[in-house]
Amino acid sequence: MNAPVPLRRVLKFRTIVSTSTGLAYAAISFLGCVQLASLVGGDSGWIAILLAALLAMLSACCFSELNTLYPTAAAVRLYMKEAFSDNFSLIVAFSYMLTIVTLIAADSYVVGNAITYAFNLPGWASLIWILALFGLATGANLRSIKLAGLLQDVTTYLLLAIAIIISIIALSQHGFQLRSPLDALSHPFDLLNAVAVGIFVFSGFEWVTPLSEEITNIKLIPRGMFIALGLLFVSYALFTVAASNVLGVDVHNQALANSPIPQMLLGKAALGQVGIWVMLITTLLTTVMTLNGGFAAASRFLYAAAREGTLPPIFAHISIKYAVPYVAVIALAAASAAVAIIIFLTGQFQFLILLGAVLEALIYVIAALCVIRLRQLQPAAERSFRIRGGWTVPIATVVIFGLLGILASLGIGSSGVMIGTPLIATVAIFMLAALYVYLFIPHLRRAAAARQAVTRRRRPGREANSTETGASVSRAPRE
Repeated sequence: MNAPVPLRRVLKFRTIVSTSTGLAYAAISFLGCVQLASLVGGDSGWIAILLAALLAMLSACCFSELNTLYPTAAAVRLYMKEAFSDNFSLIVAFSYMLTIVTLIAADSYVVGNAITYAFNLPGWASLIWILALFGLATGANLRSIKLAGLLQDVTTYLLLAIAIIISIIALSQHGFQLRSPLDALSHPFDLLNAVAVGIFVFSGFEWVTPLSEEITNIKLIPRGMFIALGLLFVSYALFTVAASNVLGVDVHNQALANSPIPQMLLGKAALGQVGIWVMLITTLLTTVMTLNGGFAAASRFLYAAAREGTLPPIFAHISIKYAVPYVAVIALAAASAAVAIIIFLTGQFQFLILLGAVLEALIYVIAALCVIRLRQLQPAAERSFRIRGGWTVPIATVVIFGLLGILASLGIGSSGVMIGTPLIATVAIFMLAALYVYLFIPHLRRAAAARQAVTRRRRPGREANSTETGASVSRAPRE
């Protein structure tokens, strides 16, 4: 009766791809693409998208090798613990979790503005839609991971198709004539800043790894992540080029860089009022996809953290009927909804793009360092996926993403963002995580140890009673 309920291996390859793609493809990603395009000239933003995609593949290699060593829901925590230390891994893991919650919530700001724009509604009305979407994603995740996976498949592939088609239609209006598709190469520093922002639009693809305990074949995860990055590149590049070419987003026109609804404006330019409705559907799909995929992956991490005693044990509760960590799902939904309301009321979204880029770059650097460290500590450990080229890829990942993370943290050249704000926010997040690790986790571990001690004291008593009962029964016939 007290045995833990296991997770079920029901997710197929198509869901690996859709989850990896969906976790990166948020509504706020459209804003990231436009902000990226505003840093370079003309419609050459696709170059920054391409470079960011190629760099993301370096980190995908690192996560793939690490996942083969620790194919569990707590993988992101375990490999940092084994490579460095327990407290270090906890601080980084919980900082990562705070980032995921913040970015999921920030996505709702885009949705609120999109709904308001399409229906010409007052601002407060969009909050109702936001909460309704949270409810939909929560309900799907509470029923079963298989249902959540099916929802992820449908929304992801439909979103990709719509975004690509709208971008192509918009470009066709100018006869696919690009103004200056290679201009970014003439401004290397601006291009570097644009690539730093480009990290953000791909961020989150690696969060498919916490689903390892529910995927039928974990060897498919690396291939799924690489395909997801390819799909993201095609969609993002087309949208960025279309927005730059049709809407005039570039370094000389910063007006659209501050707009929370660039995808709606592109839809209007492509198909008029019909385009507005189509892009509204697309925006809603990204939100359902982000919330659904984010809840599925992040809740498994919370479940694993509670299972090892770094979160209250209630987060490890799993529904027997659906094999879902329902407390973790509900807690994530509540926290994300609260942050979403705050972001909606303040209207701050631009610095969140840079904040996401900084934290993702940092995570990629740490993942690469873990690969290097674990190869030294566990050279003989079996790895179904091993990065070729020796130390080249991990070292390149550390150097490149370290530099891009520094650039993103400074926020130089980004309109509407005070220089250094992303760095301050990053430090604040890590300080909160450190306070939790050093002040609260020791209490949780002591409580867990006390519960185990009580359990051990009770077992001998039960065994003794059982033995005495058995003995009396066995003696009865002789008497």
